[in-house]
Amino acid sequence: MRIDQYYSNMDKANFYLGMISQVYRGNSSIQVENLSLLNHRKLRLETLIPNTINYFVVVDSVQGLFLGEIYQSKVNSSDSVHESMNNGRKDNVFPEISVNIIGLLSDDVKFKLSGFKTVGITDKVYIANEKIIHKYIESIEINTYLNDTQKQPCLNNLAKIGNFDLEYLSLQPNTLFDRHLMAIGTTNSGKSTSALSILDKMINAKRKILLIDLTGEYKSSFDNCEMLSLTLGKDTVLPIGKISMRQWSMIFQTNDGTQDTVLTKAVKSLRFQFSKQLIEPKNPIYTGIYKKVGKTVTQVETDMSFVTNQKGEGAFELSLLPEQIIAESVIEGTKSYEKGLYKEDTFRSGINGWLAEKVENVLENSTLKDFFSSELDKHNLIAQIDEFLSNDSSSLYIDASEIGTLDGIGAMIVDLISHYVINKKRSEIKPFVMYIDEVHRYTQSNNEYQSGLVSIAREGRKKGIFLFLTTQSPKDVPEILLGQVGTLIIHRLTHSEELRTIQNQVQQNTLSQIQKLNQGEAVLTSINLLQDVYVRFEKCKRSHESNTPIL
Repeated sequence: MRIDQYYSNMDKANFYLGMISQVYRGNSSIQVENLSLLNHRKLRLETLIPNTINYFVVVDSVQGLFLGEIYQSKVNSSDSVHESMNNGRKDNVFPEISVNIIGLLSDDVKFKLSGFKTVGITDKVYIANEKIIHKYIESIEINTYLNDTQKQPCLNNLAKIGNFDLEYLSLQPNTLFDRHLMAIGTTNSGKSTSALSILDKMINAKRKILLIDLTGEYKSSFDNCEMLSLTLGKDTVLPIGKISMRQWSMIFQTNDGTQDTVLTKAVKSLRFQFSKQLIEPKNPIYTGIYKKVGKTVTQVETDMSFVTNQKGEGAFELSLLPEQIIAESVIEGTKSYEKGLYKEDTFRSGINGWLAEKVENVLENSTLKDFFSSELDKHNLIAQIDEFLSNDSSSLYIDASEIGTLDGIGAMIVDLISHYVINKKRSEIKPFVMYIDEVHRYTQSNNEYQSGLVSIAREGRKKGIFLFLTTQSPKDVPEILLGQVGTLIIHRLTHSEELRTIQNQVQQNTLSQIQKLNQGEAVLTSINLLQDVYVRFEKCKRSHESNTPIL
């Protein structure tokens, strides 16, 4: 590969820096021939500022052209150097520059990861000109994704590339989402701006989005012609029998094995009452809660074995749940005349009372009863998701804010939808992106391995399900989920624990710069990119109810 073809408009000597003097596995060093070569200069339309860092250089090697990024510049401290600099004798000062090798251009098509190849001692180094930088931007994506025989169309002008005022980053959708995408950043760092900007590009490109909005922030961001909008509890319902016991535990945020067990028993008792009421609607015994006190252990076991999901899909009267939890406070009698009979246990009544109060509080501060319904004049959530999955290009917006903004309810909605879509056959799904904001609020379950989101993160790619998540707190996202994310948009983070969480996803010298990012600036790191890219997201025109009010 001849370097001259990339410096045909101007003598490359004007861009010369020096030679490679040291080669390591992770980086290399450049010996600059004299200090004057680091002077700021302007060559036609190109401005060179080589006395700093974060600019690109090209190394002319027998193996091809290596592209590198400067991350450290220094002048060795000594009396002679100090004297030469004071007297203006720059020719006697020899700076040393450290460079990370990004890629290798050997076929004039694109820069590729250099693998085991690296630069050699005495290879000449030049400041990368505009032509080299354009080649780098064209090469930033490692993979080319084909739609039949055509390259997948890019999402154009996603963000400005941080080091270049006039250069925009355009990427294929699969480059961003192939191993799932997560945007990270503190409040007011620009995370919402970047997320909405990417969603905007996806919608405009007719890509499918399933947006689960648990707080209502995006309710005015998209038109009905762009996304079918569903409001849970208002125009969309779900039969109560579709909720698993694990999801009931999420809703009420049970905190130990005992509460889970009691809740399971209470739900099962109410399901028995509901099932029998369908068969014998006029029998008063099956009205209200199921009372175990005075019944034999054998009778209760027989009754509970009757409960199946064949009648009423496991439905029950939700409003009776707190009362039923108290009714589960029973124990088998120990006295001779009590043998085999259930009697009230005052100790368990006190413990179960806490759970009953928690359940009652959730029911009073939400509209779950409006959501768990079988009203025929409203949309069925499962049916609408089925229609979305099978459609080629339609997107779906699910607003869950009307049934309550409690984290437990949000976790249940996320888990319910995640489990449903991941259990569908591949042939029943048209590829889509599932977006969830502030995901750390809805992933604090007792068993992360059973999480629907984790299942999608692990298996979703094979079925065409890709995650787009945001969080203020990456340390609160389960490691098993974070470890499946291949692309991160990292806005400003300041807490040491948060930085430590993502240290394996970025280059070591990037961590210190993450703390200094301005609003909208971010580091884009991905297994699908040649290297980490500094980007600046611009606010799109869509409305978003996340702006901080002015005092």
